[in-house]
Amino acid sequence: MTTTDLTSTVSDVMNFASDKLTASLSFLKDAKEAGVEKINGFVNDILGLAPLIEVTGFNMKDVSVEAGIPPGMSISFVKEKDVDAETINQLLEENKEKEMLKLIVRALLKADALQKGMNLSHYKFNGLSMKIGLPPDISLKFTRVAENS
Repeated sequence: MTTTDLTSTVSDVMNFASDKLTASLSFLKDAKEAGVEKINGFVNDILGLAPLIEVTGFNMKDVSVEAGIPPGMSISFVKEKDVDAETINQLLEENKEKEMLKLIVRALLKADALQKGMNLSHYKFNGLSMKIGLPPDISLKFTRVAENS
């Protein structure tokens, strides 16, 4: 994967997330006005997606809620296994009304493709964190592995 491909992949993920979050600005405005109830509903909706996200081979590990203005949520994911594209496409088709699921799954897939293209010989991919808020953010995590002597 070339630098241009990497830049394009990151740009695609950020553009997609930005577009979806811009469309959800009214939700964030409502959350600011409605307070705790809206934030709780948002968090519960995201957590309710966990079993569907597991179908993609990723599991939610940690969740952090940012109760500021605007509110946000950070989720850590661990990749448990590779899943074929057909299974993921079927999941998205069966749940096409769940916009947040589509956002999360597509971001996970783009981040996974990005990490697979990196050649970090002494580091192992250890998962990723995704911030759902303004601005959106995805962070890949790598752990240094001991060198074999």
